Amino acid sequence: MDNKQESSSTPGEVVIDYRSFLTWIATSVVVYSLLSGLMVTLLPFGVYAQFSIIIHTVVGLVAVLPLAAAVLLHWQRRRSDAPVPVARTAMIAIAALVVCLLTGLLITAMAAFGTWVPGWVDTVHLVSALVLGTLIAVHLAPIVARYGNTEASPRRAPRKRFVWTGVAIIAVLFGVTGFLSRAQTEPDQFQAFSDDYDWPHGDDRAFWPSRVAIANTPWLNAFLAGVEQAVGPERAQDFEAALRGPQDGGLRAQTAELVESLELDAGTAAAIDGLVEQAVATQKVTGSLKPSALAGSATCGNSGCHDSIYREWRASAHGFAAEDVLFLQVQDLLIEEKGVAESRACAGCHDPAAVLGGTRYGVASDGGELPIFEANSCITCHSTVATDTNGNGGYVIEAPERYLFEDRESGIAGLAARFLIRAYPEKHVAEYKRPLYKTSEFCAGCHKQVPPPGEATTAGLAQEQNEYDSWKSGRYYHGDDHPDTIECIECHMPLVESDDPARGDDVDSYRSPDDGKHRSHRVLASNMYIPATMDIPGGDEQAELTIKWLRGEIEVPEIAHKWASGPTVEMRIDAPERIRAGDLVNIQLHLHNNKTGHDFPAGPLDVLESWIELTVEDNLGNTLMELGADRSISPSIDAPVVYKADWYDSQGLPVERHNLWDVVGASYKRVIRSGGSDVVDVPFRCPGIARPRLSESASQDTPGERKSDVVFAINNDEFTELNVTARLLFRKANPEFLAKVYDVEEVPEAPIVEIVRATHTIRVDGD
Repeated sequence: MDNKQESSSTPGEVVIDYRSFLTWIATSVVVYSLLSGLMVTLLPFGVYAQFSIIIHTVVGLVAVLPLAAAVLLHWQRRRSDAPVPVARTAMIAIAALVVCLLTGLLITAMAAFGTWVPGWVDTVHLVSALVLGTLIAVHLAPIVARYGNTEASPRRAPRKRFVWTGVAIIAVLFGVTGFLSRAQTEPDQFQAFSDDYDWPHGDDRAFWPSRVAIANTPWLNAFLAGVEQAVGPERAQDFEAALRGPQDGGLRAQTAELVESLELDAGTAAAIDGLVEQAVATQKVTGSLKPSALAGSATCGNSGCHDSIYREWRASAHGFAAEDVLFLQVQDLLIEEKGVAESRACAGCHDPAAVLGGTRYGVASDGGELPIFEANSCITCHSTVATDTNGNGGYVIEAPERYLFEDRESGIAGLAARFLIRAYPEKHVAEYKRPLYKTSEFCAGCHKQVPPPGEATTAGLAQEQNEYDSWKSGRYYHGDDHPDTIECIECHMPLVESDDPARGDDVDSYRSPDDGKHRSHRVLASNMYIPATMDIPGGDEQAELTIKWLRGEIEVPEIAHKWASGPTVEMRIDAPERIRAGDLVNIQLHLHNNKTGHDFPAGPLDVLESWIELTVEDNLGNTLMELGADRSISPSIDAPVVYKADWYDSQGLPVERHNLWDVVGASYKRVIRSGGSDVVDVPFRCPGIARPRLSESASQDTPGERKSDVVFAINNDEFTELNVTARLLFRKANPEFLAKVYDVEEVPEAPIVEIVRATHTIRVDGD
């Protein structure tokens, strides 16, 4: 408040107006905070904006008490002589300041020690700051205007000091922000391929035979910029759509095809050829990701934000994919036979950090440790921006712009990183929450293994694993965007109660932003072997839940109206209710794939197996027939039916070690389609009820001869019924495969899980 008549001060009174140093500091802090907060709101995400948040917060915390004291003293001194409109305006400004300070302190506390900052707190903080800024501008306008008055006045010098001190303090604070921003260079997430990197499929196909690609590498950005200059923005869109997607033919082949399809003239085609060769050379320098770019899942779990989701993920097949001992054993076999480069076919989905880091083992080309056990890390999945349905690792990563110190797990830097993500979450949410993740096409990039189009590489010569296409032809797919279609995540990532910051969703039709749930990252499926036999954190619980999932014992309430209930596979026995002793009986087993949205079983069909164990016992406890018993090392050998696949190579020899690079066809494959049925017939001869009797050729009682031809039998008058029991069993890895791939004497056996059982009683009449 600035009245025309200067208020006098009594001796010893603290003067709180434009002549006071405390006023200078308080006003400067408020103006800086308003300007820096507005800049954070308007500026794009980057290093400068993040340092602005840090300094904005630090200045606010340091100045909150002096600012409160200055405002209180100023109000006490000037309220008595202030006009009513001015006093009312001042009261509104003080109220806005109080709200702004309180919400700022609340944001700081929540971001530093909580898990998230509610949106309403940010909104109230911003609105109160805008109101405060407007009123301060109105209040300071006369002082600034009078600063330019040339008329001599005792007030002119203090006003000058007030203005220039404020400008200096604000300039220093912004200068410190700029200095820190320049000193903290944004981390370069890209690196060169190592000198010994192998390019067997061409120097323009870095990760082949995996189809994975990186969308925002410096070399690709430069190439597309050059193409746009050569062909114009409209035609350049065709190049961008093709080259920022999963890769097939390599840069040379793809650009040649585009040049031909667009009917470009010879001069333009030659210019693009030059750009291609330049891009290929540059790719070797900036074409792979540094290990830190996809690593750091543990920081999501120990930050106090996504600890429950992290624990779910860590025990899941996505979490242990790179340390899965079966994968590692098969990978070693592939490398031994075909070389490290061919292992990218498997590692593109099992170990993306290693593939995209331009190596497979040891260290990256920059000398940093390679996190080979990150598997499908948080960042790997949540920075996937595109997929296709051709499989073989057909997904595209866009390396995210990381927050300051995001890779730090502890210390001041780690605290600052967590604070920034919570206080400034818009970038984090936008990059890690995409509509793509709700689609089954998102899963198709890895959950489908097919021959690479148009090329006979040493990996994947025959289709093996393919959950995507079998889902699309199954009972739960009714068309894209159809309300009755069940997507992959609706089954495998059901909703769970949650206090996680990621809870709630405003996209799913049956969800809301405040539903208090998140999708389980356990992704339950069929792999209970690794959690049960390896020391995976949370592995025991994961194995138990996986077994329940295999049996169909876990219901998903949100899709109960369109998903079947009951066991995963239904089975019943069709046999007579009553027979005579000695009859030939046909025991018929009817199986129905009741719940699975794709084939049953699904996964690596040469590794896993499911089979029927059939037992017939009489009412006395005697076992009369037993097929597929799980007590033997290979119970499926004599089972009535086995669900699995037997592959063979080009020499007609069986593929026994999951060496898919040799597969050319299947000699046997049996599964139950989604919603489909299977019938198994097993003939059985009921034993006769034999009784002692004389034959018609009874002999005389002479020495050395039998008295009579008598048939003796057990007294089985109590043999009155047959009890038939059928069990559908499953195990993730069969013993023959384990014995082939493990280089140890004692192989950990895969647990055998009973999926479902059926019983039937047959009444037996006597002869």
